[in-house]
Amino acid sequence: MSSIRIIILLFCTCTDIWALSNKNFQNVSSTLDKLLKNYDIRLRPKFGAETLNVSMEVVLASFDAISEVNMDYTITIYLNQYWNDERLVFGNRRDYLTLMGDFAEKIWLPDTFLANDKFSFLHDVTEKNKMIKIYGNGDVIYGMRFTTTLACMMDLHNYPLDSQNCTVEIESYGYTNKEVNICWKNSQDSVRGVDKVNLPQFQIINYKTSTYLEQQATGHYTRLSLSFLLQRHIGYFIFQTYIPSTLIVMLSWVSFWINHEATSARVSLGITTVLTMTTISTGVRATLPRISYVKAIDIYLVTCFVFVFAALLEYAAVNYSYWSQRAKKRKRLNQAIDRNIVIFILKIFE
Repeated sequence: MSSIRIIILLFCTCTDIWALSNKNFQNVSSTLDKLLKNYDIRLRPKFGAETLNVSMEVVLASFDAISEVNMDYTITIYLNQYWNDERLVFGNRRDYLTLMGDFAEKIWLPDTFLANDKFSFLHDVTEKNKMIKIYGNGDVIYGMRFTTTLACMMDLHNYPLDSQNCTVEIESYGYTNKEVNICWKNSQDSVRGVDKVNLPQFQIINYKTSTYLEQQATGHYTRLSLSFLLQRHIGYFIFQTYIPSTLIVMLSWVSFWINHEATSARVSLGITTVLTMTTISTGVRATLPRISYVKAIDIYLVTCFVFVFAALLEYAAVNYSYWSQRAKKRKRLNQAIDRNIVIFILKIFE
């Protein structure tokens, strides 16, 4: 009898929980319907009144690639945007609703774009990586994860002993600074995840955030800038370029100890070292853009090439000097023989 009572009690409890959950779902749906009933997506919050503040927060997920040839770099970031929309008030700050990214199509969103962007895409596995969170007082958080390729104009004068400054430029496309003012949420603390990023050829020495006005034909726009100071690792170039080039130069000096009469050995060694230096130089240039100014690595490779080529010219000079002197000696010897023969013949006929 007691077991039957327990079963009945559990059934009633589950029924109450289901009814309460169903009621909560209905309340949330009703709240969303009320919020969107007279909502005009075309108008920004505080339209016609004060300037709307939109705060930005960036979380760096990965630093994927840096290309000197294309003068760009690729990163994956989480971009979170914060603002207040008084039309979405439904309670107090403690109440909030976390919604799928599709809900973003039903409310006003900042027209944020990356000014130095070349190509970007939003991740969509398993769903589009977008999120909307609405608080009871009208605060909105709009987050997304995407990968972007950004332009980075590099100064390669000191390559590969160089450091580069690459930026992420965030700006409102249509709203001027009098309508929408974008800013960093917590200044330098608005950027997170940089200390967890590792790059194969670079090290992130420092990063900083800044804000400035960008003047366009249609007005002044607030632009946020996140700059990364990147220091190139020299280890790869030491083992792939500097050490091989040095050894090739030293190898070309071996010809100085080869007998100058061994023409085939010295010429083969000289030509081989010259062609090897040419191959190394070509490989280095293939990884760089076609720029007109001289780089640090160009000076080193040209110096190595001059030493190698000079070793080949040294043998040509030695060979020419040796055979020219030998020809002169042979000529003087023949002249001496001819004089002795003439003297001998004259003595016979005397």
